[in-house]
Amino acid sequence: MNISYFFVLLIAALFYSLPRDVHADDAYVKKAKLLSAQQFDSTLPDQPVGIWLRSNIPAGYEVVWGEYITDCGEGTGTAADKERDLPLCAEVELKKGSEVKGYLALFVGTQKRGLLKKGYGLYFGYIEHHGVEDNFKQLSDVSKFK
Repeated sequence: MNISYFFVLLIAALFYSLPRDVHADDAYVKKAKLLSAQQFDSTLPDQPVGIWLRSNIPAGYEVVWGEYITDCGEGTGTAADKERDLPLCAEVELKKGSEVKGYLALFVGTQKRGLLKKGYGLYFGYIEHHGVEDNFKQLSDVSKFK
């Protein structure tokens, strides 16, 4: 086996064995992960939102961040979108095993203004727990299902 081929395979194997949070995120997702839970909901503690989420979701669930910022589901795919200042959300899936059992869209900015300095919040969220699906009105609602 060619030694350079071996090293390429080794590097690829190492890259794909890294935890999901280590893979490249876009700049907005990276910044969203650094925000505190309190910045999204004033009733929450001043700790990184990812840590707060992991400690407040039901046992057996996993927090999985999306790699890219989204338009919070507001884009229509038409030319009219270019005229609008679409919201920007960091997406978080709440998984139980391989199944998505919940979802959070964390509002962090707009396409024209970029990442905001304040005014973050939960844009939309839900969880399916014990066969019942509930929507979140604010980020602190997540802890009701712990």
